[in-house]
Amino acid sequence: MHTPAPLVSPETAFASFDLLSFGKILVPNHPLRFGFQLDIVPSMNSCTQVILALISQDRDVRDGVSHSHGFAVRVDLETGEIWDLLNGSGLVGWIEQSMDSFTDEEPLLLSWEVEHYGSALIPKLQIASEVFLYPALRHTPGMVMDTVAGSESGELSASTFIHPAVWKESM
Repeated sequence: MHTPAPLVSPETAFASFDLLSFGKILVPNHPLRFGFQLDIVPSMNSCTQVILALISQDRDVRDGVSHSHGFAVRVDLETGEIWDLLNGSGLVGWIEQSMDSFTDEEPLLLSWEVEHYGSALIPKLQIASEVFLYPALRHTPGMVMDTVAGSESGELSASTFIHPAVWKESM
């Protein structure tokens, strides 16, 4: 496991957040399942919003503006709302369980699991015990995904995210 490191030059969507990178995943040209997950205990943190993302290092430049590709959501820990950050999808869903129900023994799980078939990267977002749909992404040869999490500027601490895991397995 890599030591979390500050992410350099965050996208506009992430501008008001402090971000950490938990490592990179090289996505080969063969079928693969990979993911990134971590836990958080909302009542033990001062942050009210967190980000969980897998971002491609390949950037698309349109109209002179650099855009990232990937999977990224913002979770509002006060309302339980889950918002898309990269694809313009808006509200993805919400967490039904009360935020007070998560403890250090049973924390809130935030997880991306991605299956690579052919030229598609098909994501599965799991937050708590709920699974949400999210738009797929086209795979490009040599693609590298950065694992990113964050919270509002000034609210990020080393203990915000617990049990981080980055993984991949052949299928």
